[in-house]
This record gives sequence, structure tokens and C-alpha cells, in this order.
Amino acid sequence: MALWMLTTLAGAWIGYKVLLKLRPTPSVRGRKVVIVGASSGIGRSTALEYAQRGAHLLLCARRKDELAQVADLCRAATPLASTTVHVVVGDVTKRETQMALRDKAMGLWGGETDYLVLNAGALSVRPIAELWGISPASEPDHVAKVDQQVADRADELLRQMMDINLHAPATIAGLLLPMLARSKGSIVVVSSMVALVAAPTRSLYTASKQAVSGYFCAMRMEIQRQFNVAVTIVYPGTVATDLRLAALDREGPGPVAGSASSKMSAQKCAQQIVRAAALRERELITPLPYRISAMVHTVAPSVVEHMARKKYGLA
Repeated sequence: MALWMLTTLAGAWIGYKVLLKLRPTPSVRGRKVVIVGASSGIGRSTALEYAQRGAHLLLCARRKDELAQVADLCRAATPLASTTVHVVVGDVTKRETQMALRDKAMGLWGGETDYLVLNAGALSVRPIAELWGISPASEPDHVAKVDQQVADRADELLRQMMDINLHAPATIAGLLLPMLARSKGSIVVVSSMVALVAAPTRSLYTASKQAVSGYFCAMRMEIQRQFNVAVTIVYPGTVATDLRLAALDREGPGPVAGSASSKMSAQKCAQQIVRAAALRERELITPLPYRISAMVHTVAPSVVEHMARKKYGLA
């Protein structure tokens, strides 16, 4: 009975999504777009996608040279000579960068912003036992002690993760909300599949992404009717980017568990993001296998969690 219900619901949901895909994507030509975390990966590809569609861009990231390169590529890619591309260089967790971004958008576009894409993010890849310095091979009768240095390091990693993945996007969205309200615009939050289904070896990352998704889901319920501002939350699965190489807790150049296969291209992900935002969709789960996993997880979580353990080499 449960399987029949699941199959019926899955079929109806997929059919609904297919119908949505048949809708034409509204034009973003001439729209004013702010992208945070635009120097690489999904942010870079999203900037190029908007540029190719003739949108005006304000790009923000901390790596000056990489951001300048993306800006040049966007200027070359746009079909309109009138399209403008501007940058703000800085750490998005710092108040001065956040205020500079707000002031730049205000100065450029007279207090209006159509799309705010919040993509800056950080990853964690260490298992819980390693994070806390606990060896599974310890004597059963021995009570292991976690020293203060290890606890301080774990606490600092969590703080950094929350600053980048939650505090910064929440603050920037608040600062730009008046401009988004004026243009009846959209906020696009690039979260992660781990916000829907937790992933082993990604505990800190999972916590931050579930937090940011929860924050913006609540925000959507408030501002969609108050200000006619849409909130689209993106839940991508594994995407081919360099995010894993820059994980906050990565040690050494070795491979990272769970990232060897089934990668979606950043370009394809960006195309879907631009479309979902233009259609003011409430969420985007991509690619298709991850959408199915999210549905199965609601009725059979142990099955999906077993698959996750297998993917990350813990089965």
C-alpha cells in the first residue's frame, strides 16, 4: 500500500514538474542581478548565464583576480553593448564588504535590484570522530579525553561555517531587501541537497545548509506577501566545482569521500537556477535522481541514509 502511494505521488509530482518545464522562461534582459560568490563554480557559471541573457551584473567575491576574470568573460559574453558588469571585492562575512555591496547596488541602479543570488559557501569533509580527535580503535574501557585545543578547533570550524553559509547570506538579503521589494524581485539561495538529506562526513556543512534553508523558508513566508519578493532555494546534488578542494577542514591533497561520481556540470546547474528564479519557483532540487531521493527519504529515510553511507564509503 505504501509503495503504491509512493509511486502514485512520485508520478504525479514528476508529471507536474514536466508541465512546469514546458513553460517558457521569462526574459531577464536588462534585469539587475547581484551575485555573491561569483568567482568560481556555480556562481561563476550563473554570472555567465545571466550575462549571455543580457542582464546587468554586480558580482561579489573575495578573490580579486578570479572575480576580474569572470567580469571580463561576462562582458564578452553579453549580446548587448549596453549591459554593465561591476564588481565588489571582499570577504562576504565582513560587515564592510556587505555594506559596500549594498551601497554599490544602490548607487548603480537607483535603489532597485531584480535578483539577488546568494552562492558564497564553504564545505566541511572530516568525519565526526576525526573532528573531535577520537580513534575508533581506542580501548573499550578507556575513557578518551578531548582536549581543549581540539574542542576550540571544532568550535572555530563550526563558527566559520555558520558565518559563511548562514550569517553572511542572511545579512546581505536583509540589507538588499528594500531594493528587492521596490522591484518586486527575487532572492535565490544556493543551498545543498544535504539540507534535505544529511550526508556523513559533512556534519558541519549539513548543519549550516539546513540552517540557511530554514531561515529563508521562514523569510519566504513573510516577504512573499508583504513585499511580493520571491525566494527560490536551490538544492543541488554533487556539482563539478572546486568547492571540495577548499574545504575548511581538509588536510592534505588526497581525494574527498563522496565526490568521485555523478557530478552535474556547473553550467547546467546555472541554467536551471536562472530559469527557476525567473519563474519565481519556491525550490529547485537537481538533478533528477536527487529529487527522487528527497521524496523517498520522506517515507523511507533508512533506505536513503544507507545509500548515503555507501556513497561516502561508510556502508
